[in-house]
Amino acid sequence: MLEEAHNYIPQSEGAKYYSVKKSIERIAKEGRKYGLSLMIVSQRPSEISETIFSQCNNFVAMRLTNPTDQQYVKRLMPDSVSAITDTLPVLERQEALIIGDCIPIPTIVRIKDLTDKPDSKDILFRTEWKKIDANNI
Repeated sequence: MLEEAHNYIPQSEGAKYYSVKKSIERIAKEGRKYGLSLMIVSQRPSEISETIFSQCNNFVAMRLTNPTDQQYVKRLMPDSVSAITDTLPVLERQEALIIGDCIPIPTIVRIKDLTDKPDSKDILFRTEWKKIDANNI
């Protein structure tokens, strides 16, 4: 699993990531015959090497609000699923669009809640901003 993959397998051809990028591209292209699979995880799919994405058989896409990322993901998908990929910017929390060999038809699913949640939370911005406003009065 390659988390935050846009940080080390970018589309750019810079020397900084050359060796890592070439190695991961080789695994993506040839790994299946050796029983290897990759899970590429990124919040910025438009910044990931197209060579790697072209080898992907399955996609799990959560809400994408950046138009560049939306268009990039849509380009990777077959034309027959363009209507469902239009939902990418409006998916709710815990919803995902699944497309690929792993599922008979493209589907939007709801991801279950975790039973053993990490000790972290989303910030309730509105509540926090109200506290700041109250303190400034």
